[in-house]
Amino acid sequence: MADTDSRPGTGIVLLTLGAGQFLMTLDGSVMNVSIASVAADVGTTVTGIQTAITLYTLVMAMLMIPGGKVGSLIGRKRAFALGCVIYGLGSLTTALAPNLPVLILGWSVLEGIGAALILPAIVALVAGNVRPDGRPRAYGLIMAAGAVAVAVGPLIGGIATTYFSWRWVFAGEVVVVLAILLLLELVARPPKDQGDGEAVAEAMAARG
Repeated sequence: MADTDSRPGTGIVLLTLGAGQFLMTLDGSVMNVSIASVAADVGTTVTGIQTAITLYTLVMAMLMIPGGKVGSLIGRKRAFALGCVIYGLGSLTTALAPNLPVLILGWSVLEGIGAALILPAIVALVAGNVRPDGRPRAYGLIMAAGAVAVAVGPLIGGIATTYFSWRWVFAGEVVVVLAILLLLELVARPPKDQGDGEAVAEAMAARG
C-alpha cells in the first residue's frame, strides 16, 4: 500500500476503520441464522427478534445525518470514538439481555446510535489519513470490510449458536470495540473539508 499511504502506519489506520465498518454491517447478518435460538433464550417470538433487527437498521438510518452533524461539531475522530463507546455498551447490554426490551435497548437503540456516529466519521477519517490518489482504493477496502461482514455473518452466528451461545457474538464485539479504541490513537484528525451530506452519502454507499 505504499502508493496510497499519506504517512507511516496507514495500513493500521485502514484496518482500524475497516474493523468499524465490519462491525456496523455484521449486526445485520450475524443473527439471521440464530433468530429462533435468540427468541427462545430471551422469551420472545421470532417476530420479536426480527423487529429488533429491523429497528437497528431504522435507528441507524434515521440518525445518520444527525450523527454526521455531531461529527462536524466535535470532530470526526471524537465522534468515531464516542460512537464506538456507545456501540460497545450496546453490544454488552445485548450480550447480557434477559428479555426482549433489554435486547432492543442494546441491539436496536444503543448500537444504532453508535453506528450513526461511526459511519459518517469513517469517510472523513479515511480522507484525513490517505492521500487523494489513494482514497478510491482505501474506500474500496472499507466497503470490502462491509461485504466480508455480510458474507461471514451467518457463518459466525451459526458457529456461535451451535457450539457456544449467540451471546458470545456480542461479547466478541465488545472486545473488537476495545481494540479499535486502542488503535484509534494512530488515526489522524481529518481536516474540516467535507460536508455532512457528503459524509452521510458516502457512508451509506460504503454500507451498500
